[in-house]
Amino acid sequence: MCLPIRIRGVRDRVLLLFLSLLVTLVLPSVANAQESGEIVRVGWFDSPFNMRDDLERRSGYAYDYQQKIAAYTGWKYEYVEGSWPELLQMLEDGKIDLLSDVSYTDERAERILYSSIPMGAEEYYLFAAPGHQQFAPDDYAMFNGKKIGANKGSVQIGYFNDWANDNGVKAEIVELTGSEEDNLNQLVRGDIDLYLAVDGFFDKGACVPICRVGISDFYFAVSKSRPELLKGLNTAMNRIQDENQYYDEQLYAKYLQTSSVNNYLSASETEWLDEHGAIRVGYQDNYLAFCAKDPETGELIGALRECLDVASSNIVNDDLEFEPISYPSSAAAIEAMKKGEVDCVFPANFTPYDGEVLNVFMTPALMRTDMSAVIRKADQKSFAEKDWVAVAVNAGNPNYDMFLLDHFPDWQVIYFDDTQACLKAVAEGQADCLLISNYRYSNIASQCEKLGLTTRSTGVEMDYCFAVNREDTILYSILSKVTSIVPTSTINASLAQYYTEDARVGIFDSLSQILLGIVVCALAIAAIVVLVVLLRGVRSERKGGKGRRPEPSKKDFVLFDDVPFSYSVYRVIHVEHSKLYDAEIVYANHKFAQIGGLQLEATVGHRVRELFPYIEEEWFSAARRAALDGEPQEFDYRDPLSGKTFSYTAQQVVCPGYCAVTYQEK
Repeated sequence: MCLPIRIRGVRDRVLLLFLSLLVTLVLPSVANAQESGEIVRVGWFDSPFNMRDDLERRSGYAYDYQQKIAAYTGWKYEYVEGSWPELLQMLEDGKIDLLSDVSYTDERAERILYSSIPMGAEEYYLFAAPGHQQFAPDDYAMFNGKKIGANKGSVQIGYFNDWANDNGVKAEIVELTGSEEDNLNQLVRGDIDLYLAVDGFFDKGACVPICRVGISDFYFAVSKSRPELLKGLNTAMNRIQDENQYYDEQLYAKYLQTSSVNNYLSASETEWLDEHGAIRVGYQDNYLAFCAKDPETGELIGALRECLDVASSNIVNDDLEFEPISYPSSAAAIEAMKKGEVDCVFPANFTPYDGEVLNVFMTPALMRTDMSAVIRKADQKSFAEKDWVAVAVNAGNPNYDMFLLDHFPDWQVIYFDDTQACLKAVAEGQADCLLISNYRYSNIASQCEKLGLTTRSTGVEMDYCFAVNREDTILYSILSKVTSIVPTSTINASLAQYYTEDARVGIFDSLSQILLGIVVCALAIAAIVVLVVLLRGVRSERKGGKGRRPEPSKKDFVLFDDVPFSYSVYRVIHVEHSKLYDAEIVYANHKFAQIGGLQLEATVGHRVRELFPYIEEEWFSAARRAALDGEPQEFDYRDPLSGKTFSYTAQQVVCPGYCAVTYQEK
């Protein structure tokens, strides 16, 4: 989240007053608009564009966009509810002033006014009732003679007709005027065979997406009875795009990309799985936080395991089963795939050209990671100025070879047997650096400290994908769906978990090498005592007793000071004389401060509502559930000030009342 700096002192207040007067003089039109508070009647139709939560708070693609527009126009909204077809007619009749999600047609343009730029793009799908058996997206003959329900006057009818003509489909369009809920009920009852609608409008499981029939831009539309609104609308939308050119995409990802299309397999995909069985995944061993073989159980561990588990349980119309098989390197795994021992390989990172040369396809990225260069501490200032760089690389890791060709083609590659040999080579001057994922640094942190090495960001990321043989096109399609249905928040939380676990292991490994046995024993005894005290405190808290609650402080979380993600700890508390909750910041790391633009000393000990009054209640609700109820929270959080979207996780720590929150920008 982006954190505002509080203004202190008389001088700052005078400066603020001066700036305020300057803004008033330079931007009189904006000031006048905000003062006028012009009333705009806006259409509200229940959908991802317009939603309410359990507390009746409004949100949605259109709602968020309209609030952004109001920030530049000063408009105040009156919400007029109805189905989308009803609202479109009301717009034409002048009974409402503004409506969202209106696709362009020449016929409509004669009756309503369109915004000068679209507010996004949407895809149109045919949906079947849950549990359908008769429809297959690649068998168009199955659609002949069917009744296709669609909103009356909707532009998707035209797209369907074009699609039907192109594919020789003859079906009957049934125009509907009810709400989305009414339309879905008709589908379930069998009054219609398929429902033509915008993808992303339904909860997963409400209906089954069969195939896409079209895509188009959609706009805000203004009633011709209020033409004066159009200029303000266009100006505001252009300013929003100037402020954030990805605003539309961010809204789409937040509200519409929850579509269940990729949660279903096609007929050819389910047939392939029935014949083939479990998908054999070759993975690189000893590569945490991404993947590794558990030395005790022999099972896959790491973020890859979490992703495969999520994918297995999120395909609605079939069961996905994976058989992970470890290999000492990614090169060995790829060779095994060529021999038919496995069906795919993770992690892989090749350009389309390199993939063609190697006769493999890359799926969309399942994970991505920032890359750092491990260098000598003595070279921290001079490394960026080097004309010639020798980089140490593990033999048998083609991912790094391709990454270097893409981003650092002038660097000289020197191969070594393993990472330890690479580190030694850098320390002894045989190489200038080696590249490593930020999530893997905890594995070598103690060794780097011994060798006088440190890290420097390269400023680039590496994508980690599945690789499949080019002839396995159906498997490619299945795995591409796997990469899309695993939430980014789940991936980031898993990577963070394994990163911190490795960091703890590294710390204890270092201690075991430098402490005498008696000191280790003393520490163990002390740890047991502390653990007993903590457990008693937690039990006492849960039983409603008066056991003393531990009070964590910054020193308890120093492990997280330099991790490559934002980590902060909060004590959740009631706001005085209110039912609302607040949270006191107990700890924040350097990444948190970097994202927020504040000094650490200006955050710890302060309350969130004091420092960041613009944060939405969703943030506090999640923190409360994590801290007080012990329910881990994961979702995408959009910062209302910066417009950036973060993967947010919150989990109880120490005892009830405290939670740790992580952020990663998407």
